[in-house]
Amino acid sequence: MNNLPSIKQLQYLLAVHQHQHFGRAASACFIGQSTLSSAIQNLEETLGCQLIERENRSLMFTAIGEEVVEKARKIIDDTLSLKELTKSFLTPLSGTLTLGVIPTIASFIAAPLYHFCKQTFTELELVLVEDTSDKLLDKLEHGQIDMALLALPYDTEKFHTQVLAKDHFSLVHHKDYTPADGVEDFNLLPDASVFLLEREHCMTGHALSACHLNRSSCINPFEAASLHTLLSMVEHQLGVTFLPQMAINAGILDKKEMVATPSQNDAYRDIGIVWRKTTGRIRDFRLFSQQLELFLNKQCSLDGQ
Repeated sequence: MNNLPSIKQLQYLLAVHQHQHFGRAASACFIGQSTLSSAIQNLEETLGCQLIERENRSLMFTAIGEEVVEKARKIIDDTLSLKELTKSFLTPLSGTLTLGVIPTIASFIAAPLYHFCKQTFTELELVLVEDTSDKLLDKLEHGQIDMALLALPYDTEKFHTQVLAKDHFSLVHHKDYTPADGVEDFNLLPDASVFLLEREHCMTGHALSACHLNRSSCINPFEAASLHTLLSMVEHQLGVTFLPQMAINAGILDKKEMVATPSQNDAYRDIGIVWRKTTGRIRDFRLFSQQLELFLNKQCSLDGQ
């Protein structure tokens, strides 16, 4: 039988690639540095080529080393999928499920979602991770989370993507802010009257696209870092903003003298779930997604019910 690399050796190789340092990689793997170095050396001997160039305290992966890392990552993913497959078959929706959620969704559903999952999946421990779309997809790719709940459209081509709900946008303004009354074409709003979140928040791009707001002079140059700041500007009658129905149903406008008018052109963002195409927990994820779809459609309901 051919002498093949071990899964442990490949895991150590990925750790070195991630940390770009033998000491830090060894600590992350809970082993001594000499043990890790020896394992990498044995791996190179098994493969018959140099994977890492070492010089004093620095290191650099060779060209073939980079290719081996990519292959090793897929092998580890497939191996994890094999373990997940058997576990999912024996006990569906049990153990831990780590779900990444973007801030402009997590802010409104995190607590209700925890409560919903405790009632619906009694054997499942839900762990939520809040982060931006880019960072969540990176964590998903590297196996740090199981699934991600995002606002779409977004580049999720690498992953299985399923749309679960439509979250409609409403024009929001103070009840005494007259320039917003009766406006159907948002491009007719006054100059610098539309307040939005920072561009790194995907909700901004989705709102502009869905509401067909393409006259840039309408948009105020101030970019809010949080929804609290955003609504403060609107509450003081400095202009208007757009909010998804999910936020409105969660009570973000409660006790505020503001009006939310649903868009006349059916503006919305899609709420979708993504997971790795290589996962062995497809059965679990499909069952989870079916129930999550019911939950989300209630959170995004236009009648608030």
